[in-house]
Amino acid sequence: MTAPSPVHGPYPRVYLVRHGTTEWSQNGRHTGLTDVPLLPSGLEQAALLSSRIFENPYQDMVHINNITLVLVSPLKRAQQTYEQLRDGGLNKTSTSHGHPLSCFVQTQARTTSLLTEWDYGDYEGVTTKEILKTRPNWSLFGDNAPNGETVEQVSARADAIIELIHNYQRGQDSQGNTTSTLKMPFTELELKADTPGKLRGNGDPDGNNDDHNGDHLQSESFKTTINIPEPGRRDVLVVAHGHFLRVFAARWLKMDGLQGKNFVLDTASVSVLGYEHTLEERVIKVWNQGNHLWKDNTRIG
Repeated sequence: MTAPSPVHGPYPRVYLVRHGTTEWSQNGRHTGLTDVPLLPSGLEQAALLSSRIFENPYQDMVHINNITLVLVSPLKRAQQTYEQLRDGGLNKTSTSHGHPLSCFVQTQARTTSLLTEWDYGDYEGVTTKEILKTRPNWSLFGDNAPNGETVEQVSARADAIIELIHNYQRGQDSQGNTTSTLKMPFTELELKADTPGKLRGNGDPDGNNDDHNGDHLQSESFKTTINIPEPGRRDVLVVAHGHFLRVFAARWLKMDGLQGKNFVLDTASVSVLGYEHTLEERVIKVWNQGNHLWKDNTRIG
């Protein structure tokens, strides 16, 4: 069981996981809303992330027993990455040397399209090398993509999730009032849909897990409410996409989303955001950690 390190302070954390490798990410193609699945190597990356980080009670980077909220993009590559984490031990109740193997038994899991990747418009499926042939000085963060999202639009989505997480971790609503529940933010399209969002298998912070069969994952009904647990158990895991998470990190630091260009993020990496001194002083503690992806002297993916 990991406990908050005195070096890092007692404040809650936010763990960012980029999905594993896909055929398009491997080839450098811009993969926005195209629902590309993980390659076998991407599935292996996610399994390594699970076994070496999220199931490992001896590491101190991720406080595995404090995670009570999981937020996931609805795109298949993010969902598959999260499911690998689940299969790796989320619902195990056995112990190893007195340490629980499960780190997500007591989590709430939610899917929201606010976490989808940057919409690349006309550049969907196109590599940067191909774009530069006709636009030599082009940059996604500086120039956006024709008929796609702007960095301001991506930032607005990130801000909605950051507001939710910040309120969750301080136990307050957006007006600063103490509360035990929060409403999930969703896109207008999701709210108008009959079944706006689903995420397979999860529980609540009281330990009432919906998936009673460890051999498979069950579908969860759409939920709009999040329950806030007691302080000390408010860490959050976000499973999403490279460019979106880069903007997310910049906005977490209260910087312009354009500054996300400075935060390179590899597939199946884990990053840690948090606080210093107060819950209003947001920082990055770990960025783009991928040591768990090495196997037999080879980096998987």
